[in-house]
Amino acid sequence: MLIRIISDIHSNYQALEAVLNDPLGKDAEKTFCLGDIVGYGADPSSCIEMVRQECDIVVSGNHDAGAAGRVSLDRYNWEGATALRWTRSILSQDDKNWLSLLPYFADYENFFLCHSYPADPESWTYVLRRNHALESINARQGYISLIGHTHLPGCWMEDGNYTDASKGDFSKVRLVNAGSVGQPRDRDPRAAYLLIDTEAGTWEHRRVKYSIDDAAARIKEEALPPILWERLYSGF
Repeated sequence: MLIRIISDIHSNYQALEAVLNDPLGKDAEKTFCLGDIVGYGADPSSCIEMVRQECDIVVSGNHDAGAAGRVSLDRYNWEGATALRWTRSILSQDDKNWLSLLPYFADYENFFLCHSYPADPESWTYVLRRNHALESINARQGYISLIGHTHLPGCWMEDGNYTDASKGDFSKVRLVNAGSVGQPRDRDPRAAYLLIDTEAGTWEHRRVKYSIDDAAARIKEEALPPILWERLYSGF
């Protein structure tokens, strides 16, 4: 089975559309979303609608929780909180209700899905260090954990060592970050997502070009903080 994993869309409809139209991913039998559908960008409603249509499993990210009122905006930086206040003001009540009901984690076969930190999904801890990777792996024995949150595609082995290889197999990999569809931060501005082939036991980080100009124009149009469109061009 081919599974497409998307994460950290951040209201970037142009990037999401490009990812879902990527020819390799279009053959996927299932699509999972690891959260942060909204926040930062200017098209939260359109992104929610598309995720609801396309995804078989969706878990909540911290920005989704913020938009739904489940998390205080005091926990976000100024740009993030500003974007979330605007997001709250334009989302329909139905969209807010849907976001508020998203689970913080889920599982599918031998995969554990959450937005940030498998050892404690509601803490929103960033898995950037070996100790956090090992804690996550040990907390979900028997599972391969799939996460986002850092916007950095990569994998951790069962011994906690990290690799940013673009593809590989699951012989020793126990934790995979899907990267970010709408706000990459690994200095590659192309939209990122993850493909998993369960029969072959392999994973591949995919990158897709999209119209950054159009996404940036939408952010400018809504008068959101300039950094939110500026960093789309640098991928950082």
